[in-house]
Amino acid sequence: MSENYSYNRLPTVLESHDLDITEANNEETHDPQAVFRPLESQVNLSLSDFEKHDVTDHASLKSFDTHESTSSGSSISKLKNFGARLRRKPLPRYLRGSIKRHAAAEIEPARIGRGVWRDQLLSDRSLRGMAALMSAFAIAMIILVAVFAKNFAQRSNRNTSSVGGEPQSCKTVTRTNTVLLLLINVCATMVLGMSNTYQQLVTSLKVSDLKHALSKFGDSRVGTNSPFSINHKKVGKKRAWASWFLLIITSMPIHFLANSLIGPSYTQELPQQIDFVPDTSFVVDNRTYSSFANSYRGDDPQVSSPLSFPCWSAFRTGVAHYAKATDVLSHGSGEFTSAQKKFDATWNRMEVHYMDSPCVRFKNDTANNDTQLDTLESSYIEKSVNFSPRNLVYEAANCTMASEVYCTLHDRGEAKCRLNVRMSAAFTLMACLVIKATYSKSNVFLPE
Repeated sequence: MSENYSYNRLPTVLESHDLDITEANNEETHDPQAVFRPLESQVNLSLSDFEKHDVTDHASLKSFDTHESTSSGSSISKLKNFGARLRRKPLPRYLRGSIKRHAAAEIEPARIGRGVWRDQLLSDRSLRGMAALMSAFAIAMIILVAVFAKNFAQRSNRNTSSVGGEPQSCKTVTRTNTVLLLLINVCATMVLGMSNTYQQLVTSLKVSDLKHALSKFGDSRVGTNSPFSINHKKVGKKRAWASWFLLIITSMPIHFLANSLIGPSYTQELPQQIDFVPDTSFVVDNRTYSSFANSYRGDDPQVSSPLSFPCWSAFRTGVAHYAKATDVLSHGSGEFTSAQKKFDATWNRMEVHYMDSPCVRFKNDTANNDTQLDTLESSYIEKSVNFSPRNLVYEAANCTMASEVYCTLHDRGEAKCRLNVRMSAAFTLMACLVIKATYSKSNVFLPE
């Protein structure tokens, strides 16, 4: 790339210097006139040459010589001057370079050297570092999706994309969530910062575009993320616009979905222990109890909704199950329904109360498998229960849920939480990061 550029040597800068410069750790005699010579130049300048350029410089130089001649009168003054010279610190090399050579002569074009890291300029290494970091983030998201893919495919609740680990104490889950969210926000900020750098590179002009931009527009913004600077390019406008829009489209989901990738939630498990409590003495008396379910006077939470599938499935199969259909979950009130508002407790035992006479033959009469459970879940009918308007209810012959069957919850325990991964956000973020990583690597290893 270096053959495309040429830098003409600037005019020689001639300056006077009244300081006596010595080399550190160098015993060679220092030539004062070397300060005024251009770097790597073999031109020998005499005193007459200085006189031609500037009279002031000549006067300064003569004053320097005069001072030396007058101070050489005594040996004591010579020793003092020699000691002063030893105490003086030499000028740093970068100051000598600035005097002898203009900074523009140091400019070199970016180049692709040997290998990935060796013989590269700072800009090359920065692009490779960003490409490597973006690729690391993309690989991390791919691993995260692969780890939870099986749980996502086998999730019991198809109405959500959240999957999680084992239930733990809510305090531990909250702390873990806070630390991970902090880490995610730091990574998201780095990704957006690198993406913004790529957008600036896309919108910036090349050296070959400068003459065109200045001759046609007179001015152009540099170092901004303004897409309108793309129109000042001489060639490659369509590619630059496409790259800019690609970077913007893949950055927006990171803005909105990074914080929603993970989150804590309460876990509610149905009681594993099911106890049956038959009743053979209850007689419906409309003056006292309108139904068998209304006769319970205990303090334990009661599950007595007409469409409570956890209680009905526990009575029919011996194991409590959640309903898969949202229509069933949205009906009723109380525990294990969509109307439940408190999740601060769990129960380990459920008691199924039923009237012995009409319901005993339906106790545990259904196999506990997916086919039978799906059939049982959809076996509700429309009927009026307990003098209420007609409603959906589970019923088998004369055995009706919430009338002849109800459940109570016992052995209260501490609520559990788990840290969820929202797979919908994970899939979107993975796609965006893979696109950005591919873009960054293509711009590093396939330059225009």
